[in-house]
Amino acid sequence: MVNLTKKKKITLAVIAALAIALVITVPFVGAQVVANNAASNIKTLNARGNIYQTIDSDTIKYYQANLTLTLQPTSTSGNAKLFDVTGGSLVANGVTYTFTSGNGGVLTGRHAVLLQAQGTDPNGQAVTLKLAGQYGYSFLTGHVALKIGAKLQTADTNYTLLMLAPI
Repeated sequence: MVNLTKKKKITLAVIAALAIALVITVPFVGAQVVANNAASNIKTLNARGNIYQTIDSDTIKYYQANLTLTLQPTSTSGNAKLFDVTGGSLVANGVTYTFTSGNGGVLTGRHAVLLQAQGTDPNGQAVTLKLAGQYGYSFLTGHVALKIGAKLQTADTNYTLLMLAPI
């Protein structure tokens, strides 16, 4: 059994409210998964949203963020489609995080996408992006969309990302 203090309950409620508000208010921004080259089957994931930083238990800062990842399919078996992350970047608050490797998969039976990517920040420090998303019909865009929740782990802090990518 987990006991949460009143302060932690309020913090969780605020984060949940921000997430709901983000999903409701984020407009369709033209982000999409497109085939770059039909012969190589490379895909590009473009997503927009916000990145959140908890400074102390009472202060949460957020910035607009743009995520671009290049994905190379590797195998398909049953309901799982696996891929490698071959490159990409995340731009938030004027800072660019560059991703060079990683892997992930699409679970078609659960309409889910999972991935982990490694890269560096502008100072050359290692960063890790852990992303989980669910795709389905979006009433906001009128199209199939990927709703993304992610964590960006840097040497100094962890960030939370909430993004939307029509597919």
